[in-house]
Amino acid sequence: MWRLFLLIGLITGARAANAQVKVQLITKKIEKAFPYRSGYEVNVEGEKAEVIVESWDKNEIRVLLELTAQHPDKAVAEKELETVRYLADKTKNKIYLRNYLSKKEGEPEPQSILSARYTIYVPEECPVYVKNYFGVINVSNLFKSVKINSQFSKITLDNVQGLMEVTTRFGDVSGNNLDGDMILNARRSDVTLKNLKGNYNLTTQYGILNLWATKELASLNINAEKSDVFLHGINPGQFAYQLTAQNGAITLPNNLKYTTLQNTKEIKRIQFKPVTEYYATITVSVSFGDIFIGK
Repeated sequence: MWRLFLLIGLITGARAANAQVKVQLITKKIEKAFPYRSGYEVNVEGEKAEVIVESWDKNEIRVLLELTAQHPDKAVAEKELETVRYLADKTKNKIYLRNYLSKKEGEPEPQSILSARYTIYVPEECPVYVKNYFGVINVSNLFKSVKINSQFSKITLDNVQGLMEVTTRFGDVSGNNLDGDMILNARRSDVTLKNLKGNYNLTTQYGILNLWATKELASLNINAEKSDVFLHGINPGQFAYQLTAQNGAITLPNNLKYTTLQNTKEIKRIQFKPVTEYYATITVSVSFGDIFIGK
């Protein structure tokens, strides 16, 4: 069942020529619920959207979509909000959610600031796929599968397990309490991941990586270009390392007894294996960047 709300409010914010300008904020809210069955998945395609995905204990997928337009002229904001279209439908086992701009050919670009905000509640085992441009993505407490493809969007993952596939350009990624198999491809994005368990394959270009692993880390493979990699850990000696820096430096703890495989002006290659019987392997290859292993 649809529930449609139209809210008209007044906010004060923008400043022009050192004077306050009253901005009209027009909001349209759409809420919809879908009974959940095993095998269902949620697909979100957002533009200038904030996408929040959380799990809950109900056997239902619930969506709250808020569309907004901001402009000093209320009539302009109201009119241009009507050019924002949305989709919230089910086709077979897929729930499709989308917002987009619909204007006639030759019409000028909207003068209003248009945005969307999705709040999505799903059972913890429901797979989620999000595409977003110029926005924000927050995902928490999912235990099966998350796939994200975004540009100019900040991404946050919290307490996520299972398969994690993230592709991002110009959007920083942060994660905490991750456990599963992650494949990440980031370009011009900083990546900060904490309390890692499972397997990770990370590819980055033009960014900074800060990673904290737990003893439950199974494997970590990093290929980085023009990026700096920082690996933090309480006991870095519990992992095996294969480190290669091309046109870069490698910094290690003083008490780490490593083997130098190659040490030239262009290439530095280092290997370390702990004395324990079982250990995770960390492989890092960086071109035009530095590697730092810290306690």
